[in-house]
Amino acid sequence: MLTKNKKQLLVFPLFALGFMAMPMSLHAEEQDSIQTNPIEQVVIRSYVPQRPTAPSVGQPVALTWITSRDLSQYRMQSITDLTGRVPSLFVPDYGSKRSAAIYLRGSGARSSGQTIGLYVDGVPVLNKSGFNFDIPGITGVEVLRGPQGTLYGRNAMSGIINYYTRSAFDQPGGEAKLTAGSHRLLRGSVEQAFRLSDKVGLSYGLSGTTRRGYFYNETRQAYQDSLRMVGGFAKLEYRPTEQLEMALSLSGDYVQQGGFPYRTDDPRTKQPLPLSADAPETYERHTASLRYLLGYKWGRVQLQSATSYQYLFDETHMDMDALPVSYFYVTQRMREHGVTQEFILKNLREGSARRRYDWSLGLFGYYDAKHVEAPVTFTHAAMSALLGPQLAAAHRRNPRIPQMSYYDPERADKHNANTFEMPDWGVALYHESALHLDKNWTLTAGLRLDYEQHQIDYHSVGYPLGVQIAIPGGTPQTITTPAVTLKGTQRVDYWHLLPKLALSYRPSERVHAYATVSRGVKTGGFNEQSFSDLITTAQQQALRGQQVDPALIPSATTYKPEHSWSYELGARYALPSAGLELSSSVYLMQVRDLQLTRFVASGAGRMVGNAGSSRTLGFELSATQRLWSSLRAHLNYSLTDARFTEETTAAKKGNFVPFIPRHTYSVMLSANEPLSRHLRLLGEVEYAGLGEIYWREDNTTRESLQSTLRARLGLSYDRYTLALWGANLTDNSYTVFQAASPLGRLFQTSAPRTLGVDLSVKF
Repeated sequence: MLTKNKKQLLVFPLFALGFMAMPMSLHAEEQDSIQTNPIEQVVIRSYVPQRPTAPSVGQPVALTWITSRDLSQYRMQSITDLTGRVPSLFVPDYGSKRSAAIYLRGSGARSSGQTIGLYVDGVPVLNKSGFNFDIPGITGVEVLRGPQGTLYGRNAMSGIINYYTRSAFDQPGGEAKLTAGSHRLLRGSVEQAFRLSDKVGLSYGLSGTTRRGYFYNETRQAYQDSLRMVGGFAKLEYRPTEQLEMALSLSGDYVQQGGFPYRTDDPRTKQPLPLSADAPETYERHTASLRYLLGYKWGRVQLQSATSYQYLFDETHMDMDALPVSYFYVTQRMREHGVTQEFILKNLREGSARRRYDWSLGLFGYYDAKHVEAPVTFTHAAMSALLGPQLAAAHRRNPRIPQMSYYDPERADKHNANTFEMPDWGVALYHESALHLDKNWTLTAGLRLDYEQHQIDYHSVGYPLGVQIAIPGGTPQTITTPAVTLKGTQRVDYWHLLPKLALSYRPSERVHAYATVSRGVKTGGFNEQSFSDLITTAQQQALRGQQVDPALIPSATTYKPEHSWSYELGARYALPSAGLELSSSVYLMQVRDLQLTRFVASGAGRMVGNAGSSRTLGFELSATQRLWSSLRAHLNYSLTDARFTEETTAAKKGNFVPFIPRHTYSVMLSANEPLSRHLRLLGEVEYAGLGEIYWREDNTTRESLQSTLRARLGLSYDRYTLALWGANLTDNSYTVFQAASPLGRLFQTSAPRTLGVDLSVKF
């Protein structure tokens, strides 16, 4: 059983030597660094559904553990703040809570299913649109790098992020925080955990954030990326006996915001043009999650159960042309209901005694139903600009085809109405065992069998399309086709078999080395946004008296799962007396049917397509060194060499995979120095960077290596803390996303310099 802790959640120094038989004892108050620790050194209550990685035996896994103190001290308030703090992890900030693109070890996704899973108290978050949240009460973040498919299943191909919320039994007390900063940033939060009795505990939290925005739109005379957000959680825990533990939690948020706007550039100079989109880009989200967690033990066996209901509604309005003249825009609404259930049965440790054999058996199931409405509006200017050249080109290619031009005397907007019902479900059975060959060697083997079914019921309705045919020496003739409708059902199912084999070697308490080989998978699915292009194509074919072949729809709207084999060598070393801790790994990941995001042909949305095979060679290094007293130096570095290994129409063999930074690094100095009995000096300065990033499969456009500087300086007096902080102090502006559209290059730029002050009080 997971050990109880009467004090705060205990963690151990950064990159402490993993999987030691007798872990070092160091209180959380004595630490001042992001922790990369073995999981068994992290004390987590047993009601949280745990895989055998915690806390039974040393596991061969690259792990970063971030404490609640780290989250506060380093101002880590959302998933985007993990970039640079975790080797090989890149979460770009697009300014929108919807766009949680996550890349880890050369694998990731912008708009499709993720390759990194996110769990909250052992429960998976089903939709990537709900990953980027800001809820108080997170007491720790755990990042497992490399495929975790055996224990976590699909969409854990490159890693897992685990969030743990505050417990009244482990971290009683409360804290209130207030932040004010430039760009009219204002954030407040309060959280508290307390015992109602010896058996009942309650924890809760509430936060709210407002921001005027960074980017001013001259056309609209308004800031494009304003933010309004509230979030909260509540958790009730019940522990009637040593054998039974339960927790019921509710969390959710409301978001209303813009995103970092799309810009265009001068085709000749390639310099950015002033922000001038004529329509706002807005995002609204409502989320709610209900989780019921249970742990029951008898003898040497424990049963863990996690049940969840998840609700998400979001609505997006996007100006897809980024021009002062309206061409086309997209409105997408999604309503989602999801249910998950997981059972874990595993053996328990008896005190500090070492067992010969550890095992875990799990059963997981989910149901996820989405209703999506995605109308696309084309203005008269857009229809003329997009359809006119196509008609002219058809005449040039074949002079027998008469000259035609787009015709609409009413100059009205045209609408593609797209509605989708997307029910998915799946079930999985998995097992993992650890055989301790002797006091130094451990062999771990695991196997998971997944089945999942995806379905889409689509209903796409086009618009009447008119053209004018030139008649030499006569009056032009007008032809108008009726609106075209595409309606039907597609269904796909997948079986996934995910094995894992690892060997761990620990010759001393200071050294731990491991080797792993494992398989991962990222699920396939449907491109609902591609139906807008299909219906547009159907309208044009109707002009020629043709119809869309229904057999072509699946190939245009479906993408296959992405599979990988990963091979990793890792090692950890710690010398506590000198304050030195090191962790490094090298890995090779081979991917088949790589999924990439592209704009659809019309530019009105994005779609996912399979782009052949790739391989990623990577190196990761983390280190910390005590320099003097409380002054510590921290280093994170990763090299990610992700390249195509298969020739495709879009990419040559050897080209870099787009959207993946080749280098990420973070160099930081931190201090937590006592000045007197009650007064402490807090501070850190960090220089972080990433790049180079290629934006296209043909590697014709890229962003060079970019760096930013941030700092924080404060004083803590007993329960009170006051700190000044600054982000992107050099005010470096760089591209965070770029894509080609039919109207030219579209890109987003990074947030500018931000300064602020934090005030907090504990109670």
